[in-house]
Amino acid sequence: MKCTCSKNDLKDALQAVVRAVAVKPSTPVLAGIYLRAAGNELELQATNFSIGVIAKVPANIEAEGATVVTGKYFSDIINRLSGEIVTLTNENDTSALTLKSDAASFEILSMDAEDFPRISREAATHSFRINRNTLKSLIHRTVFACAKDDSRPVFAGCLIDISGTSVTFVATNASRIAIARDTILDELDRLQFVLHAATLKNLIAMLATASDNSISVAFSGNSVAFTFDNIFLTSRLIDGTFPPYDKIIPAACSTTATLSPSDLRVALDRMLIIAQETEYKSVLFRFTQDGLELSANSYAIGKSIEHIDSNVSGADLDLSFNISFLTDALKVFDSDALAFGMNQPLSPVKISAAGDDSFTYIITPLRHQ
Repeated sequence: MKCTCSKNDLKDALQAVVRAVAVKPSTPVLAGIYLRAAGNELELQATNFSIGVIAKVPANIEAEGATVVTGKYFSDIINRLSGEIVTLTNENDTSALTLKSDAASFEILSMDAEDFPRISREAATHSFRINRNTLKSLIHRTVFACAKDDSRPVFAGCLIDISGTSVTFVATNASRIAIARDTILDELDRLQFVLHAATLKNLIAMLATASDNSISVAFSGNSVAFTFDNIFLTSRLIDGTFPPYDKIIPAACSTTATLSPSDLRVALDRMLIIAQETEYKSVLFRFTQDGLELSANSYAIGKSIEHIDSNVSGADLDLSFNISFLTDALKVFDSDALAFGMNQPLSPVKISAAGDDSFTYIITPLRHQ
């Protein structure tokens, strides 16, 4: 194998592919990146069996061939090269790949390409297109609410629910639930699947530098694939039944409040000094006709109280919340006004942008001490 290509093109491709390199590989080849020079392009592949990424780079191919190199070292070298053009050489299936750029030359050990588990492109049973910024927004507004561990696998991912041209992303850890709605570019019958949060985080990072406005999505029963620019990302789906999220949203609220998200954000930032020292990082929200009073109390440090202007309608209500669950949600709201919908002290609370139902956040209050 011998080829030359743009260092920047190769660097960009590596940023995507290296995300699929196994962190704790069961075999050395899974820590590697598969390189194949053929036709007029250099193909890169990596997989950890949960996700797989293929990226292609335009290249001048002098000799076709394939090899595998350790992903970390290969990426580190390419990121540090100073030249604009990189030459890759693996002559006669030798056990080393030579990299040359400008005045620098590296030789790194390689592995047999036949041992690499090549990524297959399964035939799709359903496919659709979605706007790049729409997809980024849906992920951004939900993935933070996924469970942080796999003890309940279905909670470690986002439900993607499609009907017609409507798409809904839903994430929950059983104490909170984030629901974001938008539209896709094609019409489908009802389709639901659960995709791991780690895959979505990797995807949104790749989309940050993507140029294609339309992202192609292909569903094949136990996996889903995203195609854009020169990138192909495939991921296994999570098995399991996602809870009926639409039944969790309160149908009616006896107490409502409208307030400024920026005012709440800065107040909670101050409250965190005290709340972070409590068992559940709890802050008491006291909704009255006079507005909203926040308070946090730590036996080890002291107490904090703050008032926020709020338009409250209905009965007075005291609710305690985990401050982290609130500050996480405030990072994804893009609105001048938040609407709280509440009922009993331990009933789920609905939070949304005033007059906008494209994003709904449901949070379960804590039992007030």
